[in-house]
Amino acid sequence: MTPIEPSPPQSSPSSWGFLLKVFGLSSLLSIAIKQLGPFLPISATASLVLGVVFTPSLFLGLLLALRSQRQP
Repeated sequence: MTPIEPSPPQSSPSSWGFLLKVFGLSSLLSIAIKQLGPFLPISATASLVLGVVFTPSLFLGLLLALRSQRQP
């Protein structure tokens, strides 16, 4: 008798909706930084650039981690 392979888990529509919202918000934030950034009177230092580049990804990653811990 051959073992039955389990089928991969199907993503629920609510998780797809959440991922699309995160992707959309991340895209809007990226566009806002790119378009509005040159108007800000801030000197371009390496630490500031790294902070601006990594902060959105870290923030969204933290939100996803917190959300995954709440769900059973």
